[in-house]
Amino acid sequence: MIFTAERPITAQHVRDVCARFNEGLRVEYKSVFDASVRTQLPKIVSSFANSQGGVLVVGINAPNGEPQSPFDGFTLPPREELPLTVENICLRNIYPPLIPQTKVVQSDVPDHVFLVIEVEESSEAPHAIENSKKVYVRTGSAANPYDLADVELIIDLLKRRRDPLERRNRLLEFAEQRSYQSVHHDLPFVQISICPTFPRSALCSSQAVWDFVLLHQVNPATSLVDPNSKKRIPDGTASLTHTGATLEHPPANYVEIGRYGLLFVARQFRVIPWTDAADQRPQLYFADLFQPLLRLTILAEQFYAANGYRGGLLVNISLHHVQGQAMRFVASGMFGDDADDFRCYTDLVSAERLITMDQIRALRVDLLTEILSDLTWAFWQSNRELPVARLRQTVEQMIG
Repeated sequence: MIFTAERPITAQHVRDVCARFNEGLRVEYKSVFDASVRTQLPKIVSSFANSQGGVLVVGINAPNGEPQSPFDGFTLPPREELPLTVENICLRNIYPPLIPQTKVVQSDVPDHVFLVIEVEESSEAPHAIENSKKVYVRTGSAANPYDLADVELIIDLLKRRRDPLERRNRLLEFAEQRSYQSVHHDLPFVQISICPTFPRSALCSSQAVWDFVLLHQVNPATSLVDPNSKKRIPDGTASLTHTGATLEHPPANYVEIGRYGLLFVARQFRVIPWTDAADQRPQLYFADLFQPLLRLTILAEQFYAANGYRGGLLVNISLHHVQGQAMRFVASGMFGDDADDFRCYTDLVSAERLITMDQIRALRVDLLTEILSDLTWAFWQSNRELPVARLRQTVEQMIG
């Protein structure tokens, strides 16, 4: 890790990096963000991603690869969103697409900034540029920081892409199989997983996972793990609770956290009356979808931060055996009380998102609203538009 896990990055953090690192395998400096640097950006970013990851710091004068003080930054261009510029350059010029983490850091000098572009080692490598014709890797030389990859290295990079995908699928398959101990898979249930997009290596030890769960189960308002239900499993920790069929009893639940970064929950849907004693038509309890989704995102943010992971994440949510089931996902009254307006006509409903740690932290309401909108679309049979704004209010209220 080049920059400390402490966020946000400050000018002092930039000075600390300059004191520790010359240009090389994982660090590069540029003094200004001019046309020349913008042209080189796809080569720099892709070469980091194809190697061990790294950081480009703009606003540092570094002749012969050695940072020279004063570290003042560069003048912020007027009316330009630099992170958006970096994102657009990378999306247009790198294949497969690659978006680095970009931060604008205020300098101590008025109207000056540093541009910090952090790139994770990518398991989607090789990333190519120039119409997918050239693949660059880092050499570690300040004079020649990147070079074209040969055929054998490209083959190795392709293998590096395949192996983590197989691991992620395998981790998820094992978690699903273990969830059968608690959750009946022939009844309505929700399954949610959050995992690094390409889990190449373990984020921590199995003991560290156990200790993390012990630390974070003390808050019943946000914890997914019952204090008496912890179990050791290969590579991590699980929690098993069994069937509760009413609002007075918790539902059957399976939670798993693994050292490769998989966070997984399967929960049985409780079936409750449509409204009250006057209307006993059954519906699925919406909180059994919303609560594990919210709590798993909170747990994921804490777990990845504790282990210094800031890469991409794949979030997958699926609702199983829900054909013919109703589920009210907004408050009654505003949109009528007809259960058939909230009834699903397919057996499986799913949603998937590729996200970053920043989105979990700063855009939680937006993220949850988008996911829930995708899922509840299949339950909304009214001729009115899907009540997304009302759903967002529900998310805000339930988070509060």
